[in-house]
Amino acid sequence: MGDRSGSGEINDNRYFVDGPLKTPIPNSSQGHVEGSAPLQNTATTHLYKRRWLIVCLFSSYSLCNAYQWIQYGIINNIFMRFYGVDSFTIDWMSMIYMLTYIPLIFPVTWLLDKKGLRVIALVATALNCAGTWIKVASARPDLFAVTFLGQVTCSAAQVFILGMPSRIASVWFGSEEVSTACSIGVFGNQ
Repeated sequence: MGDRSGSGEINDNRYFVDGPLKTPIPNSSQGHVEGSAPLQNTATTHLYKRRWLIVCLFSSYSLCNAYQWIQYGIINNIFMRFYGVDSFTIDWMSMIYMLTYIPLIFPVTWLLDKKGLRVIALVATALNCAGTWIKVASARPDLFAVTFLGQVTCSAAQVFILGMPSRIASVWFGSEEVSTACSIGVFGNQ
C-alpha cells in the first residue's frame, strides 16, 4: 500500500487529502482501490433558518455603502456650488472607491480568512458608519477636505463589504442555495 506519514496523509497518490481534517478522498482518476471500503463524504452544513435574514441584512448594509459611494455624483452640480470646487474634484469622490480597493483588497482578504465573517462585517459597518458621520459633520462649504476624509473612510468599508457575499453564501448556505445567496448578497451593492 502507500506510505503513511505521521499526520495521517496517504502519500501514494491514490488519495487526495481534503482540508485541515486530512480526510482522504479517492483520486477520481484511479477509482476505487481494491480491498478497501468506499469512502463517503459525511461532512454536512447545518442550515439555520436565520441564514436568509443574515444575507438580507448583509445586502442592506452593502446597499448603504453603495449609496455613500454614488451620492455625490447624482447631484454633482449642487455640490460644486456648495463646496466651490470643480466637477473633476466631485468625480474623485466616487473614484476614490476604486483607488482604495487596489491597496486594501489583499490585506482585507487575508483578514477575512484569518478572523472570519463576524470581525470583517463589524469593521465594515463601523467604517461605513464613521465615514457617514464624518460627512454629516462636514456639511459646511469650508469643510470639503473633511467631506473627502469621510468618503475615504466609506471607501475603505467597501473593500471589506465586497469580499463577503461569496463567503456568506459558502458558510451559511447549502450547495443548492449558494448561487442564490451570493446573488442576493451582491444585489445590495448594485
